Amino acid sequence: MRLLEEFAASLVEDLISNQRHGTARAYMSSIRRLAGFAGNHTITFDRITPAFLKSYEQHLVATGCRRNTVSLYLRMLRSICNQAVQQGLMEMSSTLFEEVFTGTDTAEKRAVDTSVIRTIREADLRKHPSLEKSRDVFLLSFYLRGIPFVDLIRLKKTDVSKGVIRYRRSKTGRLLTVQIEPCAQEILRKYASSRKGSAYLLPFVTEDGELGYRQYQNALRCYNLHLQKLSDLLNLKVNLTSYVARHSWATAAYRQGVPVAIISESLGHASEKVTYTYLAAFENKTLSKANRSVISLVMEKRHKDLSRVKRRKSFKWKPVAYE
Repeated sequence: MRLLEEFAASLVEDLISNQRHGTARAYMSSIRRLAGFAGNHTITFDRITPAFLKSYEQHLVATGCRRNTVSLYLRMLRSICNQAVQQGLMEMSSTLFEEVFTGTDTAEKRAVDTSVIRTIREADLRKHPSLEKSRDVFLLSFYLRGIPFVDLIRLKKTDVSKGVIRYRRSKTGRLLTVQIEPCAQEILRKYASSRKGSAYLLPFVTEDGELGYRQYQNALRCYNLHLQKLSDLLNLKVNLTSYVARHSWATAAYRQGVPVAIISESLGHASEKVTYTYLAAFENKTLSKANRSVISLVMEKRHKDLSRVKRRKSFKWKPVAYE
């Protein structure tokens, strides 16, 4: 019987040959984690049972993995198993992964209010050139309908024509068309002189393939580091990351009354279900406000009655003592 690790390694080779370095990296990380859990035991496909997966999930949590990281490892394993099924290497019931978490935990807020975006835009960062460049990239991501960092820094000059950017999302392969608004054009023009002779619009990536992917990884680390320093410098008291601009655009659009279907299409999501995971993370405040509004409808008459009673001279208000 073929080992799961061997099959996964063949998938990784195929992904790399197809320039899908991000997915290949995720597969490799998932298999390394699984091997660490299994110890010296080999993993055949028949070992992948609901009980095995539950134990693996508990192991990941116990070793300090965040909920979304746990989900990533399990989803990568599920993807490998699905491909094994297609090749006749294993049989898998539709409920195999039902008892483990493979969703998205929206408890961590990733969106910020537009007032924060405005503060970032208006900050004078001439004394902090590295932070200024990361700020410009952050704003550009927001201005271009929440384009992900991975797609933004890989934009080539050939992707621009007549004031429009056309690019394929690296994650889904969907072709998106984005109008370049004047605020975005200003940032692109700012870095145009430094990109003479380069195929790329922004000064981060110079190569394709494996080397280009390593350049992207380094750029992403620096970008997130600079964003956090920017947040500290401006005393924003928010966790700025590469995700924030994208989620904030979705948030702002939703609060402006843009239908979820249009937001989903704008972001290039595979389905509206993915978009709803974005929106679920920031609506607690809105829901709380709605709840207070509904409660006030019930409390309104009581407040009016109390007001009439308080106007009576004989009435003395005594606060309720809670034990």
